[in-house]
Amino acid sequence: MEKDILKPVGEINEKSTYICGLDPSRTGKDETALVILEKLPFGEDIFVSYIEIINTTKLDIVIARVIFLDKIYNFKKIIIDETGVGGGPTDILKAQLGYRVEGVWYTAKIKAEMFNNLKILMMRKTGKLYIPDYLEMRSSIVKKMYYQFLSITQEYKNDDATRVPKISHEARSHDDIVNAIALAATFFNIKNNRTRTYGFGGFNVTK
Repeated sequence: MEKDILKPVGEINEKSTYICGLDPSRTGKDETALVILEKLPFGEDIFVSYIEIINTTKLDIVIARVIFLDKIYNFKKIIIDETGVGGGPTDILKAQLGYRVEGVWYTAKIKAEMFNNLKILMMRKTGKLYIPDYLEMRSSIVKKMYYQFLSITQEYKNDDATRVPKISHEARSHDDIVNAIALAATFFNIKNNRTRTYGFGGFNVTK
């Protein structure tokens, strides 16, 4: 299994707060996305400091990867989409890493609130969440992230009195990386300032 474990890149600040978001693959067509958000010990801004796609359906490799990265980053929180196959990794990681692991079971309302939270974090001036600029980094995984953001859609059902939008992505695209970012971003939840309306006119991403 060691050959499947890659070392992270970049500088790690021991005083930073690191949050891991994990979106496990559900089918052979999906990809497991792992994202790390960093909040520096000074200032309020948040940064996407690490993105990884794990191209395997073997959950033991995914679990080993999270444990390996935790030894390096010492995550304050690990937030996992436990809908479907994600329940297994969540339970195993909870047994090994304890209270720092949190599972999220998607409903239409929870997903809408997660993405609303993410968009507000990306748009506000103080405590802003910054994503990498693929034009500057020229990274294939950052470019993939960028196009996933552009593919996010919302749909309201006429018979839904709750007016909660269905958040999805274009049929020929994926949303694994964006989901992982949204999961990690729930740690920086702005729910105390949230209104009851959902405004998804598209994410503001660097062009």
